[in-house]
This record gives sequence, C-alpha cells and structure tokens, in this order.
Amino acid sequence: MSGPVALVTGAARGLGLEIARRLQRDGYTIVLADVEEELVMASATELAATGGALGLRIDVRDDESVAGVTATIEREYGRLDVLVNNAGVIHRSNTQELSTENWLREIDVNLGGVMRCSRAAYPLLIGSDNPSIVNLASVGSTFGLTLRAGYTASKTGVVGLTRELAAEWGPVGIRANSVAPGYMDAPMLHSGIANKVLDEELLLSRTPLGRFGLAEDVAAAVSFLVSRDAKFITGIMLPVDGGITIDGTFHRR
Repeated sequence: MSGPVALVTGAARGLGLEIARRLQRDGYTIVLADVEEELVMASATELAATGGALGLRIDVRDDESVAGVTATIEREYGRLDVLVNNAGVIHRSNTQELSTENWLREIDVNLGGVMRCSRAAYPLLIGSDNPSIVNLASVGSTFGLTLRAGYTASKTGVVGLTRELAAEWGPVGIRANSVAPGYMDAPMLHSGIANKVLDEELLLSRTPLGRFGLAEDVAAAVSFLVSRDAKFITGIMLPVDGGITIDGTFHRR
C-alpha cells in the first residue's frame, strides 16, 4: 500500500516538473509521464531522492500508450488520486498558412490528451477518497492569441471539457478543474519575445501585478485545487495570470 498518488503528464521539465515537485512536497507519490523518455526518467530520478517517484514514457495522442501508463500505476501502486493534464504543444503561424498537420497535432495533444488521460484514469480515480483532475488551460482560453490558432482553440476546448468532466463525474466524487497560466517566465515566452511575436514592455504594462508568472505560482494553484481545502470546488478555470485577463486599462499608466 502507498500514500496518495499523482500522475503529471508533460512532467519531464518546466511547469510539469515544478508541479510534480510541489505535489511531492505535499505528500504524494509522483508518476512523471512525458513523451521524452530519457528526460522524464532523469527527472524522476531527481525526485526519487526526496520521495516516491516513477518516470514513464507517454504519448497522449495514443490510446495504448495512455492505457499502458495507467496499467503500470495500478500494478505498482494500486491507486491514483490526482491527475494533472499538463502535456501540451504550441505552433506559431498565420492561420491562413497553418497546415492541417500542425492544427491536428495541437488539437490532439492539448485537448485530445486531456480526454484520453482522464478517461483512462477514471477507473482508478473512483477508488480514491479525494479524487481530483486539474487540466492546464491558458490565457489563450480567454484571449484570441494571434498566430496561435490551434493553441487557442485547443486550450479553449480544455475549459469546456473540464466543465463536462466536473458535471458528469461529480456524482462519483471526482472533481475537475483547470488552471490558466498567464505569461510565464519560461522558454516559450522568451522565444516569443526574441521572435518579436510578443512585446515584453506591453505585456508587463497590461499585467496589474507587474511581472511574469513563475512555475511555482501555477504549482501552488494546482496544489490548492487538489487539496481537501478545495473539496467543494469543481468545474472552474482558475486564472494564474497576474490579472492580465481582467485589466481594462487602455491608456499608458
């Protein structure tokens, strides 16, 4: 028997890894899953030095791959209490030049992956006394992000799917929520600034808290949503964006 177990997808690096670290500190045994097998194994080894951790390869686009991960969790731990659907991709392109291949890839990973992993986790989650799903949405679930049609559409879909899971699975005790990170101090942001897709000064001026987000900010929100302190919260999208999606200021400060 083990303590509570959490599965985090896209956990080899970055935000997913930080979420895994936080949940481990909260007392969870962590299963880190990512398509980058070598990197996720190294990250799992790092976490294993401070608590229970297991690294597995997953391709969230593939039913068999997803089913293999949940089967391994059942075999190794006999339970699953938390699922964090973090795996995602982004492609920048004018919509009129966006290839069908890239469009379908973003929809399949960012939205299809949430459905597949949630569906596969369901039989284990219903055995938990505090089952919870947290899906990674985005400011793109609220804003239209130019040059990111597939990303914006898929992340908007994540919010709708989260509501559906909350409504459908609430009667069996499973809570489903999403967190919507804003502009994070991370490689994706810095590449956008370097490519002049994003304007750093403008972004900061439109963010009431005046800074970019940190991975630990999002991890803390996930930690709250899966905790018993949030036991009567389900179906919501929690922005973790410094206020950028609520700021109606359209003059220079």
